[in-house]
Amino acid sequence: LEARRAEAYIVDVRHLTAFREGHIKGSHLIPYAELARRSHEVPAKASLVVVVAAREGRAKQAAKLLRGDGYPARYLKGGIGGWRDKLVK
Repeated sequence: LEARRAEAYIVDVRHLTAFREGHIKGSHLIPYAELARRSHEVPAKASLVVVVAAREGRAKQAAKLLRGDGYPARYLKGGIGGWRDKLVK
């Protein structure tokens, strides 16, 4: 992901509280519970959508939902803990 970060649209599906405690710079918050009705907020032209959650399983489910809506979605393995760079608040 780090190699393609510039072109990636990063969707964080955690709750607002967790997002505020630390998130990937430039990521967009769409909580998992709202993703199905808010997936249209992800740009249709995105060449890569990366989903981040607290745990890998939730991110994997969210990426599957986005792929079903036609987005080229992947998920961050290991959840937010799998991110190697510093998180921002």
